[in-house]
Amino acid sequence: MFRFKIDDDIELRLLEEQHAEEVFSLLDRNRSHLESELTWLDDQFSSAIDAKEYIKAGLERLAAKNGLRAGIWLRGDLAGVVSLHNLIWADRKASLGYWLGASFQGQGLVTKACRILIDHSFGKLKLNRLEIQCDPENERSWKVAESLGFTKEGVLRQSWWSRDHFVDQVVYGLIASEWQGETS
Repeated sequence: MFRFKIDDDIELRLLEEQHAEEVFSLLDRNRSHLESELTWLDDQFSSAIDAKEYIKAGLERLAAKNGLRAGIWLRGDLAGVVSLHNLIWADRKASLGYWLGASFQGQGLVTKACRILIDHSFGKLKLNRLEIQCDPENERSWKVAESLGFTKEGVLRQSWWSRDHFVDQVVYGLIASEWQGETS
């Protein structure tokens, strides 16, 4: 199982079906904060049953060796999620994604969680490239990418459907040889 203790207060744990109530509660409390970035968080995501499906999809991704979805836990409370997805083994690359409840922002949680996933990706999985794509308006998200050493590589114009219109995505990339972490 995927479980990492980052420090005395922060832990990354693979999301499991037993976490459905916590996931739904966090998403529901932060709906207005997250809905512009998480396009799947709409009226159809309305119960712990939907959260259970979200978790199951992450577990299926893990079983298919196509990524993982882990909860970020701060002092025992679920604060957000970090994920590795869109693995292309032939090219040894994948994408990172993350979201965090509003009250947990500004504590470095996403950056610390991403460091673990980056180390895991370049170390254990032997990937060569990671990408982060984010809305150019989401300053917090692109600042995470930049603080981790990702390079802004360009903008994918109107590449993402957000509720009722297309939005651009900024692409950040990181190559294994550029990573300053502690891969193993």
